[in-house]
Amino acid sequence: MSQSTAALQPPTALQRFAPKSAFWNDLKAAATHHLAAETEKGRPSTGDPRLKRKAAMIVVWFGLSYTALLFAPTLAAALVAALSLAIGASALGFSVFHDANHGTLFRRAVSNLYAARVCSVLLGPSRHFWVYKHQGLHHRQPNVLGWDDDLETRGRLRLSPASAWKPRFRLQELKAVLYYGLNTIEWLFWKDFHCLIHGRLNDWHSLELDKHQRVEFLICKGLYVLLFVLPPFLTLPLVWAAGAFVVFHFVLGWILAVVFQLAHLTPGMEFEGVRAEDDWARHQLRTTADFATGSRVATWFTGGLNHQIEHHLFPNVAHTHYSSLRPVVRLIAERHGVQCHDLGCISHAVGQHFSLLRSLGRATVHT
Repeated sequence: MSQSTAALQPPTALQRFAPKSAFWNDLKAAATHHLAAETEKGRPSTGDPRLKRKAAMIVVWFGLSYTALLFAPTLAAALVAALSLAIGASALGFSVFHDANHGTLFRRAVSNLYAARVCSVLLGPSRHFWVYKHQGLHHRQPNVLGWDDDLETRGRLRLSPASAWKPRFRLQELKAVLYYGLNTIEWLFWKDFHCLIHGRLNDWHSLELDKHQRVEFLICKGLYVLLFVLPPFLTLPLVWAAGAFVVFHFVLGWILAVVFQLAHLTPGMEFEGVRAEDDWARHQLRTTADFATGSRVATWFTGGLNHQIEHHLFPNVAHTHYSSLRPVVRLIAERHGVQCHDLGCISHAVGQHFSLLRSLGRATVHT
């Protein structure tokens, strides 16, 4: 491997899990029984008709919002349309792009593949880099520095006590307000291309795309720019288009960052790595929390990602089952004395996340 693509060694070696525990075996058996009953009712664990109907609704929402933006008669109308488009794009990412890449939107793998590719055009992200980041690293070892790319901010924020403290992290809870808003601009227009050029996802993990993957990357990025970035600048006054661009990305970036961060980056979560006695399932529960599970709106909008415990335990099950799996998980966990974390309502969860950012930004809280 060349010097330009060579990755550094992660700060900790890949940690192995203990053999499957009685808790995980009992939970899998209970979940399998529950999902079999759901399948008999016409709600299979993958390709759930409810999820397909929801995906269609979100695509219509996205399309109508984008059309309203292109033909906005006033600046205010353009900004409102951009706001609606950002919220619709978030829902599209949570419920369609995310589920398709997990293989749960449709029962056939090829259908999930094409759905993911379409979302890459509509939203702009590289499918290959995201899948490796999310499923290859984050789901495998959540909250483990060097193995969970969600902890990687390219030196802007300190998200784990295992990261070395630096003076620039002071007041990071305030800086995060801006950084989260710039999240998708940096991701879509810089980070993906940086990964492509250098052949690595971050300082620790190499990931070079093959010829066909590079072609897909360039086609999807090109179509995204041609269909969803340039048109507003061609149909609207420059100031209106620029304002809509900023509103869209700031809202989208904030929503994506917050929803994906809340479930893992709060004071009650663990960051020290895999305990020697923990199997894979117990590690997921030590590093993951649910939030706002009593809100149907939150569950619908986030694609079930507020049921993050259920998602991490059953990533290959459609998110439309997470609400009904929650009591199953709680029952088996209580039976085995395993704790399930719940952050409460969204506002409380956000408050806890920023509390962690504040504590990690102080010079006295570092390893």
